[in-house]
Amino acid sequence: MPNLKSIKRKISSIKNTKQITKAMKMVAGSKLKRNQSLMNEFRAYALTYDEIIKNISDNTVLYSHPFYFKSSGDNDNIGIIIISTDRGLCGSFNMNLFKLLFEELKAKGIQSSRIKLYILGKKALDFFKKGNYDVAFSKFFSEGETPTNLSDLLARDISKDFVENKMSEVYIISNTYISTLHQKAVIEKILPLDTKSPDKNKNNGGYLIEPVSYEEEILDKILKDYIQIKIFFKILESFAGEQASRMNAMDNATRNAEKLISKLTVSYNKARQAAVTLEILDIINGVNAIR
Repeated sequence: MPNLKSIKRKISSIKNTKQITKAMKMVAGSKLKRNQSLMNEFRAYALTYDEIIKNISDNTVLYSHPFYFKSSGDNDNIGIIIISTDRGLCGSFNMNLFKLLFEELKAKGIQSSRIKLYILGKKALDFFKKGNYDVAFSKFFSEGETPTNLSDLLARDISKDFVENKMSEVYIISNTYISTLHQKAVIEKILPLDTKSPDKNKNNGGYLIEPVSYEEEILDKILKDYIQIKIFFKILESFAGEQASRMNAMDNATRNAEKLISKLTVSYNKARQAAVTLEILDIINGVNAIR
């Protein structure tokens, strides 16, 4: 027969856990609203910048910029930016990123020795430092740096390494925010920038830069800012997705706790009823023995 004190202790422990998961769900929900707002406010700017870069990339004058060329040489290393979280308890949010990376490496036949990792988030660093991976950059969100500073630091390193031909391509892996219930791990190439074929649809128009003598400097800044903006928006998406995923995970944990409490309560009542029945039988047997 189950021990009544043991069952009661388990019920009490699970009730405490339920209170914690319920509180964490509420906290995540509050943070989600704030992160959703930041993400949605910046989305229009990021999409507009995408269109600007697309229009610039259709201009044949710009084909000399290093961002439009793969490294010329034997260096076929690939840079991969991974945006994870610093904290856990958010379901499969981080593991989906790692799984996507391994799937892409396997599909394209790329050896892990060829990749250079640029990591934002403690969970990704903890995961990949266990293996033989070349981590060229790593920062935590909890270190005090703002997302703007982190995206700026990472964009500088990425741009510098690409221009110096330390890698031929750069990809970014992050969770894109679709809805509160759905976040999807995606991979996107950010360097080299895509252009139309040099033999088709050439044009020299679209934007007027004055004075002309500063054209190269201005375009260089625009293209470098684009990398920073792309990373920054991915960070905002990841922040919103992390809180949504954590809110859902804590909601599931709370529901599971309620189910366990219900099952244990039934077991407790059955055990208590059995104990009462045994006591009654002992009393009856004692009475019969006296007679």
